[in-house]
Amino acid sequence: MQLKLYKKSTLFLTFVFFTEIAAIAALLLLKEQWQPYKIPVIVAFVLCMFLLTSIYTYFDLNQDKKLIRKAVSNGDVALAQIKDGSFVRFARDAKLKNHVFWKLDVTIYDNDMKKHDTSIIEKFSLHQTSIPKGYVYVTYVEGKEDESLIIPNMIIASIPEYKVLTDDYEKALKPKYLNAYINDGLILQTYEDSLKAQQEN
Repeated sequence: MQLKLYKKSTLFLTFVFFTEIAAIAALLLLKEQWQPYKIPVIVAFVLCMFLLTSIYTYFDLNQDKKLIRKAVSNGDVALAQIKDGSFVRFARDAKLKNHVFWKLDVTIYDNDMKKHDTSIIEKFSLHQTSIPKGYVYVTYVEGKEDESLIIPNMIIASIPEYKVLTDDYEKALKPKYLNAYINDGLILQTYEDSLKAQQEN
């Protein structure tokens, strides 16, 4: 899913770029017509370009978070076992911060404990140099398992209503959870590695 979101952001950025170029070209071609009103025209141009760029930045930085919040609020959550991961590519976000995309081979267990083997592409912090094996919670839509997004543990833990769901999974599967959290992007660690990192810091 993250790769699809990245492609959408790239298309949006392309639209912003060509819109700004077209606007500049129009101003240059019609210079004589707007010269009597140059101050309000220039102010309006700058404000419009700033607004368009801000909308792109917000879209790029928040579209995955919005999807996660919507899924969690709708109860579209499942447990996923991460079995392996392979590097896909590096990319930059709207703030020019670098991230790394990994393809994860996972088995998703829906709320009826049915297994769905699939692969998802997730966007991580550059600190993520390898993918540990273990369990995480993901957004889940039946038939669109490959579009799942990893949900940070803090979100699941902060919603009391999800305790029944997590208890059911823990009784049935006894999952060994990974620590999924945000630090300049998504990070996945075993809890042993997280504790070691905390002690070192």
